[in-house]
Amino acid sequence: MSAVPEQIAGAFRSAHRALIMTHLRPDGDALGSSFGLRRYFRDNGATAEVLVPGPLPERYTTLCRDGLAAVTPEELGRFDLVVSLDCANPERLGCGPELTPELLRRHPRPVNIDHHRGNSLDITAAWIDGSAASTCTLVAEILLSAGGVISPECATLLLAGMMTDTGCFCFSNADGRALRTAAAMADHGAEVETITNALFFNKPLRQLQFEAELVQRHLTVACGGKFAYIFVPEELMRKYDFNPKEDEGLIDIARSVGGAVIAMLSHRRPDGFRVSLRSKDRRCPVGPIARKFGGGGHEMAAGCTLEVPDFSAVEALILPEIAAALASGVQ
Repeated sequence: MSAVPEQIAGAFRSAHRALIMTHLRPDGDALGSSFGLRRYFRDNGATAEVLVPGPLPERYTTLCRDGLAAVTPEELGRFDLVVSLDCANPERLGCGPELTPELLRRHPRPVNIDHHRGNSLDITAAWIDGSAASTCTLVAEILLSAGGVISPECATLLLAGMMTDTGCFCFSNADGRALRTAAAMADHGAEVETITNALFFNKPLRQLQFEAELVQRHLTVACGGKFAYIFVPEELMRKYDFNPKEDEGLIDIARSVGGAVIAMLSHRRPDGFRVSLRSKDRRCPVGPIARKFGGGGHEMAAGCTLEVPDFSAVEALILPEIAAALASGVQ
């Protein structure tokens, strides 16, 4: 376990009423850490709420329930601790229509916990550790250090986030630290079967049909087979009633192609084309590519938004970058 900042562990021990928030379009790590921390506070006698503007992704509704859709500035003042989890910058903070990142920073007791390098929330009480596999790993380490009850429900939620961010411990970030922290959650009663049935073996039939058509018609292999990518057309999403906010894990279709080193998933959004990138080889990081186009993330998993007219323009920008990364990294 890494050295946990005592300032944060102490804040957790002494909290009476905590508000937890995370990034927009929350994924498994964001939700697992947020709802897991809420469970910890409640199990140890505090009041706690999770602020989640907008509906949760469907796959997480079994594990994560009853978040707050909004909090007013007046209500914010009633919380003695405000925690931001897994959010790297103010623009992505899911604080709802009435709050702002500045209000969070001005709160008497804000805390920021994240595993994204370059976090720019500018909160003094922070633990930003880019070497951690997930924010759930950091939260679990804090709870183990802080003491108190870590219930099976809390451990299950934290382990769920660890599993989603490490690809069920298949990705390169599944190091000894990640595995040891996951084992500690298992020792506290985390229910692996509950997680796997809820998150990995629970796809609606229409989604399986949608994914089958993606493979048949919209999967492309380039760069001598080392780059596999998928463009998801709007008409296909309409055909299968697919919500692009539910695309977590969809990129794994391209990542699973044999011989592919880098994978990409892209679809159109109102502000441009969303591009998600993943690498299977540390010698070919995709973080620099995403950052070149104004995006961010990790070295092996990153993304950006391109304001271009069509997907062919996305290919024109991205393909040379991928080819260069592969040429320099994989001989």
